[in-house]
Amino acid sequence: MDREEQLNKYLDDLTFDKDPIVGEIALLTKQHGRFHPGRSGGLLMAILATTAKMDHVFEWTAGYGSTTIWLAKSLPETTTHAIGTVSDENLRLISNYLKRAGLSGRIQVSKSQGPDHLMAQESPQNLIVLDLQQERTKLADWWVAVEKKLAPGGMLISLGMMPPETGGGSRSLLASSVEAFNHKILGNPNFLTTILPVSEGMLVASRLS
Repeated sequence: MDREEQLNKYLDDLTFDKDPIVGEIALLTKQHGRFHPGRSGGLLMAILATTAKMDHVFEWTAGYGSTTIWLAKSLPETTTHAIGTVSDENLRLISNYLKRAGLSGRIQVSKSQGPDHLMAQESPQNLIVLDLQQERTKLADWWVAVEKKLAPGGMLISLGMMPPETGGGSRSLLASSVEAFNHKILGNPNFLTTILPVSEGMLVASRLS
């Protein structure tokens, strides 16, 4: 058990919120060899979602709904929360989890091409959450949409933003894509950005202007 897993177990033991759906999604995600925010990352997203204005939230996921459940439970009922996902199977799973959690009535979920879906949102977004998983190789396609649609004062959260280690001198497409995005946003004075040791690197950025 690594340090992140130890922290998540510690938080699981202490917290009053024993939502079985969160644990079920985490188990499914782990079985498929993918990463998820865990309780530490989920609580961080929930805290951020309740400490700032959240009229419009956009989320795109190639996962099974870990980020979705944490956010949907925390956001005000008046929030417009649009979710895009990578496949029909992911759409089915996420829709089912939201229905079981009693949250499906407030959220729009659809299968979509991620950046195009974000660009199609009419209003500037107060929060954009990306759980791209294997789709991180296409991170370059997201930059223009994030810059255009994230409102001043808004936040971007993206999972899996520590470039994977590669042996030898060659770099994988995934590592190159993640590093290129990180260089772009960390070097942009319009964003205040950090990467936390959660979910294989949780990037959290606040748009200053």
